[in-house]
Amino acid sequence: MCPEPIRRPRRAVVGALVATLCAVLGLLLGPVPTASAATGADPVPVVLVGAPGLAWSDIDEARTPWLSRVAAEGAVASLTVRGPHSRACAVDGWLTLSAGRRAGGPTATCEPPAAPESGVLPGWATYRQAARDASYGAVPGTLGQRLADAGTCVQAVGPGAALAAADEDGAVPDYSTDVPATPSCPVLLVDAGTLPVDPPARDAALRRLDAVVEGLVRSTAPGTRLVVAGVGDGESPVRPRAVVVSGPPAGVLTSPSTRQPGLVQLQDLTASVLEWSGADASGLTGRVVTAEADDVPGQERVAARDGFEVRAATLREVSPQVTGWLAAAFALWCAAAVGVLLVRRRRGGGDAPLPAWLVAAGVAVATVPVATFVANLVPWWSTGRPRLAFAGALAVGVVLVTAVGLAAGRRHRLGAALVVGAVTLVVLGGDVLAGSRLQLSSVFGQNPTVGGRFYGFGNTSFALYGVAVLTVMAALGAWARPRRRVAVGLAALLLLLATALEGHPSYGADFGGPPGLVLGGLLVLAAAAGLRLTVVRVLVAGVAVVVLTLALAVLDWLRPAAARTHLGEFVQTVIDGGADEVVGRKLAQNLTNLGSPPLLTISLAALVLLLVAWRTGWRVPAPGGVLLRAAVVLGVVGFAVNDSGLVVPAFVLLPLLPVLAAAGPRRDA
Repeated sequence: MCPEPIRRPRRAVVGALVATLCAVLGLLLGPVPTASAATGADPVPVVLVGAPGLAWSDIDEARTPWLSRVAAEGAVASLTVRGPHSRACAVDGWLTLSAGRRAGGPTATCEPPAAPESGVLPGWATYRQAARDASYGAVPGTLGQRLADAGTCVQAVGPGAALAAADEDGAVPDYSTDVPATPSCPVLLVDAGTLPVDPPARDAALRRLDAVVEGLVRSTAPGTRLVVAGVGDGESPVRPRAVVVSGPPAGVLTSPSTRQPGLVQLQDLTASVLEWSGADASGLTGRVVTAEADDVPGQERVAARDGFEVRAATLREVSPQVTGWLAAAFALWCAAAVGVLLVRRRRGGGDAPLPAWLVAAGVAVATVPVATFVANLVPWWSTGRPRLAFAGALAVGVVLVTAVGLAAGRRHRLGAALVVGAVTLVVLGGDVLAGSRLQLSSVFGQNPTVGGRFYGFGNTSFALYGVAVLTVMAALGAWARPRRRVAVGLAALLLLLATALEGHPSYGADFGGPPGLVLGGLLVLAAAAGLRLTVVRVLVAGVAVVVLTLALAVLDWLRPAAARTHLGEFVQTVIDGGADEVVGRKLAQNLTNLGSPPLLTISLAALVLLLVAWRTGWRVPAPGGVLLRAAVVLGVVGFAVNDSGLVVPAFVLLPLLPVLAAAGPRRDA
């Protein structure tokens, strides 16, 4: 199962392992892209109009001419409004705006916000307690209190706006129910009401919203920042929401919290209102939005946001179906493989390759995950039937990669594994380098509705990327053409670059990925060089990986606060004494995800197949055995340090077992 031990390269390999860890740290210590600077230092008047449920499909020149005009002349983006609950009610949205972090009501039941009574919001203590219970570190009243501390008054119109404008005690000094002809404060927050779902009622509500925008455009002073945003989901199923900021410049909005042109978070608006008003915007999960200018016509810019809306909505609908069907297909393939192995064992032919049809089916199953990302290379969402178009693009990707993999498998026993691994490595690694556009709003990538991550590697994409790295490393380590030292060196170089890409705060930004990837990679390198694993060597490797992981987080924390990713934010949380809440929430999430039916199906099917293969004496050829052990290390460590339950081990084994089975049994089995 392992290559013949070779003595010469052992010393070189030990040096390569040390160099790998040192070089990763060196790359991380190098210059990194920093966040854009905040907007101008001089305070400007700010008007924010919130309409929970507002989507880009609502905005058109016939129904909302003034809002369309502001969008054409200003900067636009899709808006993630996720709160503590799966659907952000109007109360959740306004409280998140108030806190600058995810906040919401005490229950997931959507109740309309209440108006202030004698200048104080009823139930304010309940909202504050709900924020503490949610463990996101949210403090409702932050926006109003910081504006007050800066000597800036805020005027609230409507009960939702009162929630956002309240200070830490729930007091709303300047409240009214009508939009003023001339704002009396530098900051004006307007609750334009939650948009209903019923088409006629929604149409009427949008026209009223447009009238409010018209009045504000006509009455506010030049230079005023006018923001119109869907500050919540309401009852509308279309997500994410829409946000418009008056220009110049005309273009798309972005923020360091998402790093995605055309996508910002609701809490980014909190930081932006504070920054524009000259108040303190530090310590929030949101970051100040900036506009990236372009020369795209306004209608095309709105159409692009509408298309992103369609893409996000379509994949949100089909993702559970794709995951469920993939889990079922993998389980059926495993069951068929188990049946073949058991029957052949009884007949005395347990060391024969699997049937060609079963091999082809397995490789096709293994290619589905990477094909979901490849499908986003074509704009299927711009067609009239996006679900059908996505299914077609996915099918084409599966067929092409499967065909190439099977063809390579006829020339080399591990050819299918190498093709699937190399394609996955190039697609996901290249995507992260290019800004994670393929992973954003994809079946197994980042979901802008959930708002957990907008760039870098998520848990599923990390599992796919990690096993792809190990696969290519194993192939390089066993390459017979160059000298063994050169082959092992190439594998070590790949581990270095892949780990740097995975953990670098400006690219992969994955705190939980490097430990499993490095440990699995070291196992592949040691086997390729014939280096025997001892207790001391294993302990040294473990300590080195822990140091590397902590270094990733600390290096990110040393960057300016506005440029930090979640790695640096976690270090700051530890310093602030909130680590127990974060760890507790992640542990609860991990335990919750253990019950996912698709993940359980994949994991149990893989486990049964591995046990039956072991009992029947069916072994994969070298270096497949080492690759399988390294992948198990990757999956176990990934499970232990992440909050995704069985996601990492399931999506490590799903693409790996079929392509290893395609190699046939080891000839000396």
